[in-house]
Amino acid sequence: MIGTSDVRSHQKANFSISLKLIDTTGAKSGTYLMILDADGFGEAKVPSVEVGGNMEYVRIPSEASSNDIACAIYIRNKETRSYPLVGTLYLIYSPSSGVVDITTMKISLESQLDLDVDRIDNTTFNFKLKNK
Repeated sequence: MIGTSDVRSHQKANFSISLKLIDTTGAKSGTYLMILDADGFGEAKVPSVEVGGNMEYVRIPSEASSNDIACAIYIRNKETRSYPLVGTLYLIYSPSSGVVDITTMKISLESQLDLDVDRIDNTTFNFKLKNK
């Protein structure tokens, strides 16, 4: 499955980010789906890949009028249809440097899984899904 975003292409993107969801829980590739929901992103979906698995990054354009964005983040187990992780992600884009920074990530205390973020380059990130 290729990740998707429902952002409409009628407006020029202000910036874009590229994401990959790496599952370190031991589940098979595609078990989990990361959903980001924010003004300007629409509802972007990033399928999970196993550690060492090969999947292209999902590019998500932002048409938000602000460079400071709060995103709802959900991890959905596609087999059980449950949401073992929910939270909020805050990011900021600097037009002068072309860098997107994830400033804060707040995961609900009730979440059954955890998430780490590694920067790959100015706008590319690996999200690592892990057991608590």
